[in-house]
Amino acid sequence: MRKIGSILLAGFVFCLTVPALPAQSDDPSETFLKAYMTSQQGEKLEHENQFKAALAKYRFAGTLIEQLRKAHPDWQPAIVEYRGRKVSESILRVQDKAGTQESVAAPEQTAENVAAAPQNLPPAQVVKEVPAPPPAAPKPTPASTPNEVAIEQATRKLRDRVDQLEAELQKSHTQMSAAENEKQSLTSRLDETKSKLNKAQGDLEKAKTAEKQVRDQLNQAQVSLKKTAAAGSNDSKAQEALKSEIAQLKKALVSAQQGRSAAEKERDDASTKVAAADQQRASAGKERDEANARAAEADQKVASANKERDDALAHLKGMKDTEQRVEVLVAENSDLKQKLDDAEKTVREISADKPKKEKELADVKKQIGDLQQQLAASQKQNQNYETTVAQLRSQLDGASKQLEQVKLVGATPEETAKLTKENDMLRNIIVRERQEEARRDQAKKLMLAEFDKLQIKSETLTEQIQLLAQPVTRLTTDELALLRQPVVSISDDNSGAVKASFT
Repeated sequence: MRKIGSILLAGFVFCLTVPALPAQSDDPSETFLKAYMTSQQGEKLEHENQFKAALAKYRFAGTLIEQLRKAHPDWQPAIVEYRGRKVSESILRVQDKAGTQESVAAPEQTAENVAAAPQNLPPAQVVKEVPAPPPAAPKPTPASTPNEVAIEQATRKLRDRVDQLEAELQKSHTQMSAAENEKQSLTSRLDETKSKLNKAQGDLEKAKTAEKQVRDQLNQAQVSLKKTAAAGSNDSKAQEALKSEIAQLKKALVSAQQGRSAAEKERDDASTKVAAADQQRASAGKERDEANARAAEADQKVASANKERDDALAHLKGMKDTEQRVEVLVAENSDLKQKLDDAEKTVREISADKPKKEKELADVKKQIGDLQQQLAASQKQNQNYETTVAQLRSQLDGASKQLEQVKLVGATPEETAKLTKENDMLRNIIVRERQEEARRDQAKKLMLAEFDKLQIKSETLTEQIQLLAQPVTRLTTDELALLRQPVVSISDDNSGAVKASFT
């Protein structure tokens, strides 16, 4: 249940992160951070033996790294190359582990079926010991890649980049301060120009008023001059005075017009200066905003670079443990592969030897049938031997009594020879019986050795063979003393052991 929950959680995170990819693709640091976090999640899932979910995480991280390479090829190429190589190695490693995990289930089921098959065989089984697979030769540990050197170089580049960004940030702050000072200077100049413009505007109004007054006076003087000329007055002084006044008024009018032109020109210059000052102030404000934006961007880049540097340092510190874990996993993977190969080899050998073993089993069954027939014949023969031995023993007892009576010496030499011959015949019969017992004991040993060779485990057959190998009739010490040449004796400690010596 925990495994299913982890897989669902990984899928949910994957679904949430995929739509946000286009929005974050413009920032290379965010894309790299996302790829790094995704690879860390894949490594965690790999340690939990969730190889499919880990493979999906590693592939997504590889996609992010590839997009970062295409969109921003100049952004930290050493770090991006290192992370891409690590993700590729992780993908290959997890694919190998996932394939091994899936292929282990089938040999286990085959081994269970092979182990369950002998339950249907007869009680007498042929047991063949499968030799243990030879110990796997220790494989050399894979050579470690120069990850530390790459990380140190990347860290050094990150530090240089941080220093460069801090210098740019300081430069942006300086430019922003200069823009603020320039804006204040332009504002003061603009205020001064506006005051001058207002003053010029007032002077222009005054000049216009004075010009209007002069025009009015000139018009009045001309009207008076016309009236005087129409009246025909001979007052030359009055006319001269009017003419002089008109000339002065004309001069004043020209002077007023010149003053008005100068005031208008000054007003136009002031307006131009005001417009230029406004434009400069707007440009200074824009430069200040751009400087603020560059400063904020530089702050963000510095923070991102510091974060990447810290992550790289932390990753560098944990690199040795990670490499050790990878080496342990590679060694375990090699051991599992070796065990899997051995199991498959054993299964193939068992499958290949199955017809041969079936044939051997049929042969053993046939031999067991033959042995049972021989056992029955031997039992019958043993019964016959017991009957014969009983008869011979009774005859021997009778002969012994007769011998005791005649003291082993007949009344005549012919009778003595006859008794001696009969005694020899009885001795030979007993000796042959003892030899037969020795032969049966030897046959028993050979049969037990053949059973051991064929790995036949049957207590019934062993008991029957032991029974058949036992002597039919045990002789007493006195009876054995009569059989000195050859001497056949049976061990009292082990009833199945027979010793025969010819002296």
